[in-house]
Amino acid sequence: MRCPREKGHQPSQLFAVGKNLFYFCQGFFWAGIAATFVMGLGTAITVATIAVIAVSAKDLAQRLSGTKEGGGALFMRGVEFGAAGLVLLFGVGLLFGYLAAERVTCF
Repeated sequence: MRCPREKGHQPSQLFAVGKNLFYFCQGFFWAGIAATFVMGLGTAITVATIAVIAVSAKDLAQRLSGTKEGGGALFMRGVEFGAAGLVLLFGVGLLFGYLAAERVTCF
């Protein structure tokens, strides 16, 4: 038997089908359908919220950087380095979490 993921199915699609199959077997088929729509609504709200935050942050950064002549470039450079540092810290945290969970040594 081949794995269904070989055909290009996403794990979220398989989860939704499996969840609906479980609800169908338990006699709650319409609850499974409703749960699928609620998950979709939650995803839409999350994506919209992240988009609004990104646009608002961009507008705020442009307003803050436009106050002084030449100070804007320095401010934006600081924001960029700060964001890069946060991404680096998040990646290192994920790496250490993986190493702690798997008890793997690098050396």
